[in-house]
Amino acid sequence: MEELPTKDKKDHIHKATKVGLNFIPIAGGALAEIFETVFSAPIDKRKEEWLKRLAVTIDELCEKVEGLTPEKLSNNPEFISIYLQASNIAIRTHQEEKLNMLNIAVKNSVIQENLDESKKMIFLRLVDQMTPLHIKVFHFLSFTNQYVKELNNRLPSNIIKTWSNVSSVWNESFKDINAGSPLINLITNDLYNYGLIDISVFHKASMDSVATGLGREFFGFITETT
Repeated sequence: MEELPTKDKKDHIHKATKVGLNFIPIAGGALAEIFETVFSAPIDKRKEEWLKRLAVTIDELCEKVEGLTPEKLSNNPEFISIYLQASNIAIRTHQEEKLNMLNIAVKNSVIQENLDESKKMIFLRLVDQMTPLHIKVFHFLSFTNQYVKELNNRLPSNIIKTWSNVSSVWNESFKDINAGSPLINLITNDLYNYGLIDISVFHKASMDSVATGLGREFFGFITETT
């Protein structure tokens, strides 16, 4: 697994890159300045914001789990591996949904002691590969009946509507992308290949959950526990 660069290593890479850019004819100096002002600061900011978020999470964990301390976590090889994996993913994304899921996953990696370590690492890899739209489709296909209930609650009390298929429920719930979009089917097939749902085409879903056992475990891993 690829580790986060240490500060010394990061500084060395940063300086080496700047030196290399300066050797490019004509525009080299300008490129080095662009690298310094455009790329370095945002990357450092992402890392700093993520570490602050994790610090709060570790404080919450130590308050919630009896006898847990930051020192114990620092001596837990599984936690450190998950922490590093999640951190590598977090620094590569700007999407708040994914950052939130990663933060919850780090917390649940400690709370959900019975979940196999391999599954935890695989679930983190899935978070890395999935977009927010993947998560939206997965949640919808896992809890379609909740979406039906919410839509029915919006109707006047004297009106009862029968929903004929999941596509109509999706289209009424989300106006930004139609259920018939090729992108929705592509994502559905991705979720099927990940082993999270048991259908590969969106319109074949039923009003009941199509999440697999693995899918339910994954959802529990990226969802805040009470």
